[in-house]
Amino acid sequence: MKLSTTALAALCLGLAACSSSDKTSSTKQGDLGTGINTVDRQYGRSASETWAAAEAAVKTYDITVESDAHDAMGGEIRAHRASGEKVVVRVKSLDDKNANVSVRVEPGNRNMAEMIHEKIADKLGMKEAKSAFFGGNTCEGTYPHSLDACAKAAEDAARRLDMTVTSKEVHDEKAVVDARETNSNPVQFRMKKVDKGVQVTFVAGREKNDAMRDLCYRMKTEFENSIASKSN
Repeated sequence: MKLSTTALAALCLGLAACSSSDKTSSTKQGDLGTGINTVDRQYGRSASETWAAAEAAVKTYDITVESDAHDAMGGEIRAHRASGEKVVVRVKSLDDKNANVSVRVEPGNRNMAEMIHEKIADKLGMKEAKSAFFGGNTCEGTYPHSLDACAKAAEDAARRLDMTVTSKEVHDEKAVVDARETNSNPVQFRMKKVDKGVQVTFVAGREKNDAMRDLCYRMKTEFENSIASKSN
């Protein structure tokens, strides 16, 4: 049976629509690849060390492991929470001393993914005493605002710089906000009450270098942008 040109074109369009629908359905049902809710970080440790920390982090949260496969270059853990949420942790070697970790908790629980990353950093010994592991560049400023307002501005500044806020402590006379870049580089906003308001010390990294100096001033700039916007 011969088909007219018009009929043949309609048939091709129909087949294409079905194919597109199948692909969309498949993606929606189980997209555990990289996406907006996948959290990636780099760690200054070998793939083997990072893999061991990732395994320990998953076990800490009583997540049921379905499969794990790894070698010297990294690997993948597939698991699920008691709620049924799927968890995928991927470790990939970047070089002998650095590894990348990708964490996704389906259907997009970014907060849980961040918590798993923080536990990995903890297992790797990258969450040392706060007074000890900061040795990077610093800069300061004094602001005529309340301690609480400055702490909120510090949180906002960290997020503006695409950092993860890892802890926040506010007391009567002082406050501290800790955060971490996507490569796990730590930063800190230290605040204390003074006669003219609140003195803020911005601390970037574990060692002094040009990159940390620039980051320190970016922290200060974003903090000042945030505190100014909240005052208007």
